[in-house]
Amino acid sequence: MTPRPAVLIEDWLPFEAVGAESQRENSTGQHPPPNRLHVWWARRPLIVSRAAILAGVLPQWSLNWPDHLHEHFPDEETYRDWFAHLLGIKGDPAAARKALQYARDHGISISNPYKGPRAFTVVNLHN
Repeated sequence: MTPRPAVLIEDWLPFEAVGAESQRENSTGQHPPPNRLHVWWARRPLIVSRAAILAGVLPQWSLNWPDHLHEHFPDEETYRDWFAHLLGIKGDPAAARKALQYARDHGISISNPYKGPRAFTVVNLHN
């Protein structure tokens, strides 16, 4: 019996980015008033679920991959960027979340620091 290849979740997961996107998703202020209770009551964190499922089935990046995979993912950073793209994460939501929190803590008004849509709203993951 051949051993099971190591999967991505065993090695790495972008916790800060997933956490920031999860907070954006969780914001009940984004939903109309009649739906706010339902969002709280039946909480299904889509971005966290998407990350756990994908990272649980995708292999860890490896130097031993076949050549055709190394053409698409020449290094681990490229593979991780692709994974974040599959999740629907655009830009650096962790840095944006920190900037937003800093502004709130210091009473500063800033424009939206996020560089893309909320990750759970991204449906077409091929682009």
